[in-house]
Amino acid sequence: MFDDKRSKRVVLVIHCILNHNARIDGCAWYPGAMTEIVQVLTEAGVGIVQMPCPELQCLGLDRSGRIRQGRDIGIREALLGEASEACRALAQGVMRDVLEYRKHGFKILGVIGNDGSPACGVDFTHYVSSGFQPGAGAFVIMLREELERQGMDLPFVATQDHEWAERLERVKALVAGEVRP
Repeated sequence: MFDDKRSKRVVLVIHCILNHNARIDGCAWYPGAMTEIVQVLTEAGVGIVQMPCPELQCLGLDRSGRIRQGRDIGIREALLGEASEACRALAQGVMRDVLEYRKHGFKILGVIGNDGSPACGVDFTHYVSSGFQPGAGAFVIMLREELERQGMDLPFVATQDHEWAERLERVKALVAGEVRP
């Protein structure tokens, strides 16, 4: 089965890598897709699995100003709080895709997130109270938990706004199999 031209190698990418239009106002750096990353993946013959945008799906396109008890709690906190069930359901949906690919012998090379994102940050995220800090975004936390429940560990790498060249090298290393979980 699946003995055609496909590579049977895929990478999971956060939604905005293929669609910057999903980003919060003021944070889009591309008119559409992050072309450099798409180019690296397509030239390597790697399938691109676009994950849903938890911020868009759970909080809407205009998602600034998440208020709880009269104060702005921020996107990360909202996704871990009142929107946590919806956010976890998205992570579970991604996990179903991962399991389906694996069942048929596909290799999941890893996950590409975006550092600084309150949902999809890998090594650091954004807190409304203290700005950019070490830690993962809400969706990445939940996706890692889902992977752990299945006894799986995938490597995660991240792009980062304004550090394109350095972060593109991390994506290339992921595709080359040089990044470990």
